[in-house]
Formats: sequence, C-alpha cells, structure tokens
Amino acid sequence: TILHCPPFGKASIRRDTPGQYLASDPRGRACMIASVEKRKLVYVVHRDSTGKVTLASPLEAHRPRTLVFDLVGVDNGYDNPIFAALEVQYEDYEDGVLRERKRGEQSGE
Repeated sequence: TILHCPPFGKASIRRDTPGQYLASDPRGRACMIASVEKRKLVYVVHRDSTGKVTLASPLEAHRPRTLVFDLVGVDNGYDNPIFAALEVQYEDYEDGVLRERKRGEQSGE
C-alpha cells in the first residue's frame, strides 16, 4: 500500500536525496527518511476516526556536511518521537587530516 509518494530529487539515488535510510517511531507516530549526506525529513503520521492514515508535511532536520551511517527510531514511551542517527561531520574529519599533514610536514616526515 502506498501512503505517500513525493518526489525528493532527480532520477536515481544520490547522496543528498532522502530515501537511503528509513526509520519509524516504534509506536507508529512518525517516520524519518534520510539521505547519505545532509538531508533528513520527518513525517508525522495522523490517523482519523476511521483508521485512515495521512502524513503531515515533512519537517526538515538537515545538518550540513554530515554523513549518515545508520538511522533508528527510539522508544521513549508516550513522549514526542525521537530518532537517533549514527553520523559524522566531515568538516571535522577533513580539518583533522589537514592538521596531521601540516604537523608531519613541519616535523620533517
């Protein structure tokens, strides 16, 4: 059953097109769709009195210069839905590599 089928980007999977990772809240109240790099969208799930499911407009949870390795919905009871992402900000990594190279060049290695 297709609930919602919005276009996120151009044809094919790209590193900044959401769809690589999908996680839902354990109670079925929200779902998060993330790309490999930067973009994350959260959809809040609504059910009417007949049980029909509708999705609200997506909420953006982007973080620039970030690579995502995994995504999961966290069970926190009846509080607001929480998602956890295993990610790294690559500006920090690149800065660290450049610092190490400069240290090596200065020490004569």
